[in-house]
Amino acid sequence: MSERPRPLNVTKSHSCRVLVVMSTLRFIPVTAVMLIGAACQNSPMPPVGYCTAPRSIAVLVTALDSTTRASVADGAHGVVQSGTYVDSLRLSFGVLEGGTKLGTYEVTVERPGYRQWIRTNVQVTGQGPCGNVIPVELTALLQSSL
Repeated sequence: MSERPRPLNVTKSHSCRVLVVMSTLRFIPVTAVMLIGAACQNSPMPPVGYCTAPRSIAVLVTALDSTTRASVADGAHGVVQSGTYVDSLRLSFGVLEGGTKLGTYEVTVERPGYRQWIRTNVQVTGQGPCGNVIPVELTALLQSSL
């Protein structure tokens, strides 16, 4: 007669360390994995050695035509600068994104046929539970230069 696994003993401490004790470690049932995830779902800190935070992005810019409010991000480019740190704005899903660090930024957006758009003193101060930077979202209303 084969030995059956005993029930799981799942405990949660303040730092969300999960202890799973099984008498037989032949396999970990799907329900055990679900219990482990549920034990940490509302915790302010991720489990030790495990983090699924998005990558750090400091600034997100939605570039719009100031008159029509149509997106003009597809032909736009620019930079974010914080002190000596400079990063290019990259187009991602219709939004320009740039920077990876906390700090005070100057954001510049350019697009052919439009005046240069500059925003100074952009404060990026938010940090997620895994140390990732929480982006500041801006809308650049670009004015036609024609």
